[in-house]
Amino acid sequence: MLIPCLEGRPDGASAAMSASYWGSLLPAVWSFMLALRSRGLGSAYTTLHLLGEGEKQAADILGIPFDKYSQGGLFPIAYSKGTDFRPAKRLPAEEVTHWDNW
Repeated sequence: MLIPCLEGRPDGASAAMSASYWGSLLPAVWSFMLALRSRGLGSAYTTLHLLGEGEKQAADILGIPFDKYSQGGLFPIAYSKGTDFRPAKRLPAEEVTHWDNW
């Protein structure tokens, strides 16, 4: 499992500051997940353990200084079942994309 952490705690930050704070973590995790895939491994971005007191409990168990670092998720890592990866079924982009208005 990977639990990426960032120094500091964005508690009470504005939306812009919070987005900026987490924005540095997301590209790194995405690159890590792509590297896993190239090695036959897979992962998923999960955040359920961050609800309620979960982040604090995980920090206590793992020895993460809760007052100094924020956990950005929990990524289980395992060998994937097979290698026949294919695109997921998604709605057409024109059904979920908005240009110049909502």
